[in-house]
Amino acid sequence: MMAANFGNAVLTIIVFANHPSALLVNIVCGLLIVIAFHTSLGWWRGHGKPIRRHASIRGTRNAVIYGALLSFLWATIDIIGFADATGSQKQVLIALTVGMTAGAGFALATVPAAAIAFCGIMGMGVAISLLLTSDVIGLYLFALFLIYAAIIVRASLALCKSITERVQAKLAALEQRDVINLLLNDFEENAADWLWGTDADMRIGHASPRFCEQLQVPDTFILGKPIIDALPFARIGSKPIDGTETREDFHRRMCQKQSFRDADICVEQAGELAIWSLTAKAIIDASGTFTGYRGVGRDVTASREARLRIEHMARHDPLTDVGNRTLLNEDLTRAIARHERFADPFSVLLLDLDRFKQVNDTHGHGVGDELLREVARVLNTLCDETDTLARLGGDEFAILHMSAEGPQCSGVLATRIIERLQRPFSLKSGTVQVGVSISIGIACAPIDGTEADQLLRNADLALYRAKVDGRNRFHFFDTSLDASARRRNKIEHELRMALTNDTLSLNFQPLISAESGKVVCAEALLRWNHPTLGPISPAEFVPIAEETGLITGIGAWVVNQACKLAADWPAHIRVAVNLSPRQFISPGLLPMIENALQQNSMTAARLELELTESLLMNSTPGVGETLQALSRLGLRIALDDFGTGFSSLSYLLHYHFDKLKIDQSFISDLETNADSRAIVSSIINLAKELRMSVAAEGIEATGQLDLLKQFGCGEIQGYLVSRPMPIDQFEAYLAAESSAPLRLSA
Repeated sequence: MMAANFGNAVLTIIVFANHPSALLVNIVCGLLIVIAFHTSLGWWRGHGKPIRRHASIRGTRNAVIYGALLSFLWATIDIIGFADATGSQKQVLIALTVGMTAGAGFALATVPAAAIAFCGIMGMGVAISLLLTSDVIGLYLFALFLIYAAIIVRASLALCKSITERVQAKLAALEQRDVINLLLNDFEENAADWLWGTDADMRIGHASPRFCEQLQVPDTFILGKPIIDALPFARIGSKPIDGTETREDFHRRMCQKQSFRDADICVEQAGELAIWSLTAKAIIDASGTFTGYRGVGRDVTASREARLRIEHMARHDPLTDVGNRTLLNEDLTRAIARHERFADPFSVLLLDLDRFKQVNDTHGHGVGDELLREVARVLNTLCDETDTLARLGGDEFAILHMSAEGPQCSGVLATRIIERLQRPFSLKSGTVQVGVSISIGIACAPIDGTEADQLLRNADLALYRAKVDGRNRFHFFDTSLDASARRRNKIEHELRMALTNDTLSLNFQPLISAESGKVVCAEALLRWNHPTLGPISPAEFVPIAEETGLITGIGAWVVNQACKLAADWPAHIRVAVNLSPRQFISPGLLPMIENALQQNSMTAARLELELTESLLMNSTPGVGETLQALSRLGLRIALDDFGTGFSSLSYLLHYHFDKLKIDQSFISDLETNADSRAIVSSIINLAKELRMSVAAEGIEATGQLDLLKQFGCGEIQGYLVSRPMPIDQFEAYLAAESSAPLRLSA
């Protein structure tokens, strides 16, 4: 800028040498030359110093002052020289004014205040000089100058904004570069990953300190060395670990000259194997030529082991470390696929430890867990390498058995398992046997199905049959089991609508006094006559009602119906109703019985509830309180099937009963077995001492009746007296009772 001012000032002195105001013009130009010289001298003195990175407020203020001063001097030349100037001199002044204004506007664009000050003062000078002349052309020139000045100022501001944004972007880029360099240096020094780079010939051109540390060599040893030779590939096989690449595989990948990600290789250092994961970007120059790789690597041994552990846990039982249901389903799917492709037979064995709950109750759950681990270990030793052993939950195991010999081989395996698991196990708590026995159900493909769900279902049906047949055995699936299961499902479905459809009914079997022969009680027995299935035995549908919870609603109907029918009987005849354990523990039992008695206007003393010892053996909380509440209602409580439990005498000590019913198992051989006679006689005497009545059930012979009368048994029930009868026949039986005190069936 100062050079331009100096040159223009010298030129102005020469042009205006013969001008009337040449002296004034020379003085002003001299001032311009002095300022230019002074400023240039200051620049010369400081040009060797480092370039300033930041502008100061003082420097900015000085730029404005210098701009205003210079523009003032040039405007003064216009004012004193334009009016009397010749045509040539005016052209020079116009060129100088426009040129200096435009030059200063762009030169001072980084200091907008200085540019505006320069253009503004020059504009005022032009205005004054043109006003001093009477030429019309002066007005046109003034208008044109205003337009030019406005354009110059606007362009100067835009240029300032553009330069500012570019400088800010450059500063931001420099700052980001510094941050990236800082992070990159920190990454190379401290991160677990390492950086590497190669040239076009796959030779290592860059290796971070972490990379050298991982290779356990100095950088001078590997720089310039082919990366395929620098990496310590394991030499124990073509595929040392699943999912990794061999030296040859990795070399082919590198030669493709394409970016890749997470290429796992198996390396060996100091006799230990590790997994490294390498990622690289192929570097291509502007001409499209491959110039090398820039990549990162990491040791993923720990993460791979963690992933394998997670995958193992997802498919294995945490207690026994054998497979779980997920692994069984996966292997079963693969077995089905092999069968469809190669016709390979296989079988599914479901195993259940019988009475395992007793081990937990007796020895604790810790011993139970240890026992399950031992059982799993034994099963593993008995299975083949191609078999899959899985624990499905609790004490239930499954074996997917692969054998070309078919069902015979599965039967042999089941026999070996049963024989081995019958032997005692030595545990920390002592010697414990696996319950009493083990039950196994077997389903074979393709005989019993070719779908996973179907095979598991059929094996489960076979397991259920093995338990029903007496446990400690195995059972193959057959179609009769499927038919039985379908019948059971149909019964369960129909049983839910039995009350609504009015297909349930009650039969009554009388109990007579052994002394008088009169009917004193009648036991209400539930019957179900299905429209399509026909009569269904209670032994078949009552357990289903127990399992499904339907017994509560059905039992309430039985109590209410028994009270309704017995309300019209003679007042001395009671009605006995059996209560299931599930019904007994129901919180609605007492309200239900009270409601039945009230609705049917029946006294509580005429209702007798029969309980089995199985209810008392479960030690369900609240049994004693419920029995006491029933007794307070005035009901009679009878203990049915007495003598078949494990601690009958303790029941008599803890609970109050009004009657004992001797189980028919003691009555059947009463005439031929002296021990049975002794037991029955003792029970009768015990009941008398405890102020309870005694009833004997299952009487089918007159000899049994005579012995019971001799022992002093109070009530008799059985086919000798009468079979169960519908309500109309029973009421006819009562009507004819007075003429025949004791009726003995043929």
